[in-house]
Amino acid sequence: MKATSSVTNPLLRLFGGLLAAGMVCTLSASLLAAGTSSQSLTAAGKHPFTFEDMMKLRRVDDPAISPDGRWILFSAIDVNLDENTKKSHLWIVPIGGGESHPITASSAGETRGRFAADGKSILFISARDGKPQVWRSAFDPDSGKLTGEPTEVTTISTGADGALWSPDGKSILFISSVYPDCQDDACNKARDDEQAHSQVKAEIFTQLLYRHWTSYTEFKRSHLFVVSAQGGTALDLTPGDHEVPPFNLGGQDMYAISPDSQEIAYTTNLDNVLATSTNNDVFVVSASGGAPKKISESPGSDSTPLYSPDGRYIAYLSQERAGYESDRFRLMLYDRHTMPRARIHCSCRHSDRFFLRNRGRA
Repeated sequence: MKATSSVTNPLLRLFGGLLAAGMVCTLSASLLAAGTSSQSLTAAGKHPFTFEDMMKLRRVDDPAISPDGRWILFSAIDVNLDENTKKSHLWIVPIGGGESHPITASSAGETRGRFAADGKSILFISARDGKPQVWRSAFDPDSGKLTGEPTEVTTISTGADGALWSPDGKSILFISSVYPDCQDDACNKARDDEQAHSQVKAEIFTQLLYRHWTSYTEFKRSHLFVVSAQGGTALDLTPGDHEVPPFNLGGQDMYAISPDSQEIAYTTNLDNVLATSTNNDVFVVSASGGAPKKISESPGSDSTPLYSPDGRYIAYLSQERAGYESDRFRLMLYDRHTMPRARIHCSCRHSDRFFLRNRGRA
């Protein structure tokens, strides 16, 4: 009991509770609806709420809070029934309430807006040049608007997603699905071009897991890359025939960057038969590449690492039972200095995956 108590209080100081993402999304959705659809419905008179009315409401997703605590950046999806399309753009709203407004409007759309640590730049994902890539733009925290033209950071042929700023603002972490036996982007591009021009469209799979529901693996693996915030050649931090992150249903990112920007913590599953395995594990690797180190040990799923603000601890979610997806999640705390693991007593439900790190000092 004493060992448990000694880590519980630091955890509460280091991690400021669970992120109520639904509350933020509901606030933003209310602001959007109040300024758009409700006015048009009132002008037209009352009528039963129809499917078409529902499609006029923007879907709000992926909120991110500015470092100064003044703004919420989020994605809003517009549905066009005539064109049968959905398109996402970035919007912003004062965190204290007020009028929301879009800050991007390209025909390609934008997703996953993230503030840099200094609050003066944002990154986002957009397919403005055909493939989804990481873009960055200057941001004015006083007006809540972008300034200047966005700059394309990545040009990787396999596309980029899931981008995160490093805390020092010098690099950007992202994921891309690549061929595990390719050593560079030129190899990936050649393989994609060969497959696109091949007259043979049949595919042969020799091992599980080759499909999740309606999505096939296409012989690629998701890997973590790091690139300079100014652009350039991206470095594959997790080469090999495994997925980083593994298949998941959304929520908190399954990777994180240390406060000093020198280390990456990530989730992967190295078991041979992934179709029957839930044995995700948490690894750490240098931000400049190198051999990874496993820090988790449960036979069940260990995932969703987050660093404490002072960099001493890594918190992650853990399941004890192997092969059981519905097992209770437990909150683990890993001390990077002394390297013991301690379980924090909490009844974590499946939905309790969203951590909001305390911006105060530990």
